[in-house]
Amino acid sequence: MTKTVLKYWLNPEYIKEERMKSINKQFQTSKPFHNLELENFFNANMCNKILNALSKEKFDFKESDLFQLSQTEDMKNTKNKVLKEFREFLISKEFIKYMEDITSLKLNKNKIDFAGSLYQDTDYLLCHDDRLEGRKIAFLIYLSDFEDREGGCLNLFSSKNNLPEKAIKSIVPKFNKFAFFEVSNISFHEVEEVIVDKQRIAVGGWFHEIGDDQ
Repeated sequence: MTKTVLKYWLNPEYIKEERMKSINKQFQTSKPFHNLELENFFNANMCNKILNALSKEKFDFKESDLFQLSQTEDMKNTKNKVLKEFREFLISKEFIKYMEDITSLKLNKNKIDFAGSLYQDTDYLLCHDDRLEGRKIAFLIYLSDFEDREGGCLNLFSSKNNLPEKAIKSIVPKFNKFAFFEVSNISFHEVEEVIVDKQRIAVGGWFHEIGDDQ
């Protein structure tokens, strides 16, 4: 692995071999399904630049029976230099290899979904499993700070007979927190309704499985 690229983007603590082994173990033993949240994961200055770049992107309001939120288009066509470079890093061979090492999952080195999301007062995303179009790992990079009493938490559900049962883990959005989980038939999760007048801002998407190049 070429660590020079990783050192530019990531907190150096997360590149240390022993730390990576520890992260892998945490991921493999996590409940209710393989997941992890890593605080202060990226270069903090870069996260500030990404947040500023997002403010120049168009967010479209979307709603259905399942969700109510605002999103950007996929960043594969963005003209913003900061967002373009960040997407290129996320799909770089160095970071894909890094994600493979800390999850023990094999990932497509040619495909990623990546967009911005914005949840405001009364926005939500109901429980679902994310299975679609070869998705392998769902990920979020939070760019705002919330308290658990304010809503907007990512809740992970236990399951029984491949159906969601109850939320047993809550991931609170914090600036520069990297949260991700393996997509499977039991990866049930939701975003709690935001119940305060503030913005829950994040970028995220999915890494894909090998062979899904469409």
